[in-house]
Amino acid sequence: MEPVRFPGKPADTVGFRLEDTFGENGTSFTPAHLGSRMTTLGLVVAEFNRPITEQMEHEAAEAAQAAGAEVHDIVHVPGVYDAPLAADRLARLEAVDAVAVIGTVITGDTDHDQVISDATAQRLADVSLERDTPVTLGVTGPGMSAAESRERIENAAKAVDSALDLVDELPDPESPSRTTD
Repeated sequence: MEPVRFPGKPADTVGFRLEDTFGENGTSFTPAHLGSRMTTLGLVVAEFNRPITEQMEHEAAEAAQAAGAEVHDIVHVPGVYDAPLAADRLARLEAVDAVAVIGTVITGDTDHDQVISDATAQRLADVSLERDTPVTLGVTGPGMSAAESRERIENAAKAVDSALDLVDELPDPESPSRTTD
């Protein structure tokens, strides 16, 4: 039997076969994405400090999969300072609901790590507001050693979880406004 297709999505990413909706004993269940659109993420991953960011990328992908989200695209950039442009490009895509930025900034002999982190965080916040798309910061640092950064690779999963939470919680700007009593 052919997979059921969702508008605008390839069947191999969100489709399912009707026979897969029935258990061995004939009971039925509903796939998590049936009746609602699967959340689609863009990931931006910094290459600088790759031994650490590679692990972070893996954590982010696992978190997305565990939450039932699709990763539309992963854009690798040289360093976290380069992430805002990539995040902006992903946020422009109609298929992308949110963007998670993954990377690490390790301290050195100067304040360079602080400057890079501050500039990146500000521009990522700007992208989120300008594109009306959640952009979350899964960047560790500044002010930490490589060892401390390795201990915080789970921040990548937290960035994915935060992006998904924002997609779920933010009101739809097209919906009538909600009033509180």
